Amino acid sequence: MTDNPVSSEVTFKSAQQLSRYLPYLMTRLVHRWHVKQDADLKDIGIQGATMRIMSCLAAYKKLTVNEVSVLSVTEQSTVSRLVEQLVTQGLAQREIDPADQRVRRVSLTAKGRKKLKETVPVVSRNYQHMIEGIDPADLEVCVRVLQAMLKKIRVHDL
Repeated sequence: MTDNPVSSEVTFKSAQQLSRYLPYLMTRLVHRWHVKQDADLKDIGIQGATMRIMSCLAAYKKLTVNEVSVLSVTEQSTVSRLVEQLVTQGLAQREIDPADQRVRRVSLTAKGRKKLKETVPVVSRNYQHMIEGIDPADLEVCVRVLQAMLKKIRVHDL
């Protein structure tokens, strides 16, 4: 791997090379984001994985547990357990899919949408801190590039 981030040669011969390797940078970014956000969300009584699940349900309205797992980037067993907690707390509901009686779809309740709104200040503050000083045009390019990369390695259609 040269100092060029678009090089396909992966050698990791220096700290500089490693620091320009996109998967490494993305992993570090996501880890640091989760650590900070999870700590901040804990103050309002919600786990990071739960917030991701609720965010997916808010955005997509009704999803199967498998779909939630893919979209929230959370293991299916964890999603199943957390969805059960959300249902028990009255934050989500399950219903039978009218098109296929074997399928159960999960959606947020009004109480769940209200709880999710409590996360907005935390998430917004953390996001603004992360992007502060970065040109909006650069952020737009970053989003487009990451979406293109995700599309190339995507396993699911979601």
